[in-house]
Amino acid sequence: MADSTYANREQQNNQRFDQLASTLHQFRTTVNNDIHGSIQQENSTLDLLGENFNQLMNQVKRTSSDLRGVMARNASITRIVGIILLCFVVIWMLSKLR
Repeated sequence: MADSTYANREQQNNQRFDQLASTLHQFRTTVNNDIHGSIQQENSTLDLLGENFNQLMNQVKRTSSDLRGVMARNASITRIVGIILLCFVVIWMLSKLR
């Protein structure tokens, strides 16, 4: 009788252990899939941001070279615009000090 009770409990423990192992495997699979999907999404977002920043940098370089060319061709107008901007900044800063 004691042997059959022991065997019965051992069998129940084995079944529970198998259920726990199956549940743990499902949990690990779900977590791994969620993490993998999240990482792929974040990597694609970072790649897209990198491409956008590269495009922005190229546009800024083109614009700054165009501005340098315009400033070199029209030096007198550039000085006048610079003086006007400087005056505006000085007046703006003086108004902020009040």
